[in-house]
Amino acid sequence: MSHQSQIRALHKVSLPPREEANTGQRFTFLLNDGFAHLPLASALEPMRLANQLLGTRAYSWRIASLTGAPVLCSSGLTMMTDGPYSPLARGDTLVVIGGPALRRNADPRLSHLLRREAAHGVRIGGFCMGVYALAHAGLLDDEECAVHWADIDGFAEEFPKARISRNAFVMGRRPTAPGGAVAADLMMHLIAEAHGAELATRIADMMVCNGVRSPKSQQKVSVQSRYGMRNPRLVKVLKCMEANLETPLTAQEIADIAAMSIRQTERLFARYLNTTPMNFYANMRLEKAHTLLSQTELSVTEVAVACGYKSTSHFTKSFRLAYGVTPKRMRAVGT
Repeated sequence: MSHQSQIRALHKVSLPPREEANTGQRFTFLLNDGFAHLPLASALEPMRLANQLLGTRAYSWRIASLTGAPVLCSSGLTMMTDGPYSPLARGDTLVVIGGPALRRNADPRLSHLLRREAAHGVRIGGFCMGVYALAHAGLLDDEECAVHWADIDGFAEEFPKARISRNAFVMGRRPTAPGGAVAADLMMHLIAEAHGAELATRIADMMVCNGVRSPKSQQKVSVQSRYGMRNPRLVKVLKCMEANLETPLTAQEIADIAAMSIRQTERLFARYLNTTPMNFYANMRLEKAHTLLSQTELSVTEVAVACGYKSTSHFTKSFRLAYGVTPKRMRAVGT
């Protein structure tokens, strides 16, 4: 038996049995190559524990791919499926979990499937890159959705009709979670809606989770934690910088936000961040530019404008100093 066959055989044996009852809430997880395994596991475990604690099959689930073939996840493991995707009933839930390919291209088969199921009253959600599949199908037009913080800038440029949330997850008819363990929080909120908050709390205890996060929770750690400081003036300035990358603040405006003089603000940045306000600000804008070049098809000029540069030549020079390559070269080699 080949190594690949052994892996597949192992996964076929170790996968938990799938519930096939026609009662309770039914979920189908549609996997795409390159998907992250953690969100899938995080979504399944709360349902398994809900059934165990309730003593009934309140939840059933099925793992599918478009063709029914095994799916390779991002860690290199091969996930066996229960077969090809089959149409769901009104009120059932379909969750798309995807990999990087969904971000780059729209799969016409998947888009058609999602639009068809939405028209038949199926609740459709997306975890990780699965949110791109929903957006490509037009299901997120004028809908709120949670997008991974690293993808927000590119997603906003590509899908301007979507209402992007920076929160940990979004409930409603298009439940979305940006990935990781936050899928468990979303599922526990769905369970709480159906069976009460006490059950969700018991499930969190069983999973050794420190409570159930609110949909209003932030994806990223706070500015204070990220930069290892708690100076309230500096925190306020950094938040304003993050919110004004396309139209940069002047040195005087930054000082006004800090309620200090320009010289005092410079000393503040030097003490806590070992740089100047304008250098720090420039690096934030260049990081956004790098993200847009990596995740969108915007021209170099459009990226420059989106990051607050009035001149493409100035942007190109600054980018090359920061990353060692020009924006065009970076995009060509996929750096």
